[in-house]
Amino acid sequence: MLDKLLVPVEAGEKEEGKTEDLRVFYELPDMLVNLNSNDGRSGYLKLSISLELKDPAALAALEKVQPRIIDSFQVYLRELRVDDLEGSAGMQRLREELLMRANTTVDEPEISDVLFRQILVQ
Repeated sequence: MLDKLLVPVEAGEKEEGKTEDLRVFYELPDMLVNLNSNDGRSGYLKLSISLELKDPAALAALEKVQPRIIDSFQVYLRELRVDDLEGSAGMQRLREELLMRANTTVDEPEISDVLFRQILVQ
């Protein structure tokens, strides 16, 4: 009688895992921008970014608007100062701002996250 009520752990895990995570990533070309400086010194930021999408079919739509996303990012990045990028809080603010700009620039598809592959501040 208990055999019918108790489900083996393996079977329970398989049933829960049926919903597949179909997230895909779109890599933007590397970006190199000079940073805003008040003291006359030049600073540079090199970024490699991937955009996380919830729908694999959205890659083609994102490809069409890639220049608009890059333009939006570069306009924002050129206004940053080296101080704005310090520490993990600075990186989190940068991530949130880029995500907001990406989703504002693109109607569809929805971009769920901005991932940094490489960050170099000089």
